[in-house]
Amino acid sequence: MRADLVVITMKTKYALKALAYLATAPPEEPILIAEIAEREVIPRKFLELILAELKQHGFVRSRKGRGGGYYLAVVPQKISIASIMRVLDGSLAPVPCLSRTAYQ
Repeated sequence: MRADLVVITMKTKYALKALAYLATAPPEEPILIAEIAEREVIPRKFLELILAELKQHGFVRSRKGRGGGYYLAVVPQKISIASIMRVLDGSLAPVPCLSRTAYQ
């Protein structure tokens, strides 16, 4: 296996698709999970788990009740693919000693 090869999991792929969709909405305008799941062809239950994790790490926020849903917590330009991968899948480095965030 090549050391420079990075594998993007389905979890990260779905997260990136959801974040890209949220980025198309006006700031702080919530979008329903059902809408994101349908438009981006993502299993709804899996998307719920992904968005909950992204919320926990400050990438998205949610609003409950009528007119509720998810929206970006930061401007899209501040979100990197690497940061999403680290949050959802852990370190990008093949071994801990090469990691910037998980060095041991």
